Amino acid sequence: MSRNRTIALVVWVVVTAAVFVSAMAFLIVGDYFAEKHRIVMVSIAIAPVALVAAMVGYAVWWLVMFLLTFFLPEERQDEQH
Repeated sequence: MSRNRTIALVVWVVVTAAVFVSAMAFLIVGDYFAEKHRIVMVSIAIAPVALVAAMVGYAVWWLVMFLLTFFLPEERQDEQH
């Protein structure tokens, strides 16, 4: 795997996990739902939150790949020798 793809993949994983954890924390800790309905509402919200987190992570992956293409070009194998 190339250096640019590895960097973009790491950023994708970190952003996706951060968005998912922070959104779920806001749902669990926040006072958006009545106390007895909180578990049910958080259980219903897991899939949409995961979907949004994956979409944000994927968008960031594409953005990082785009920027790295300009600022950190790949070296060719024949140029290394």
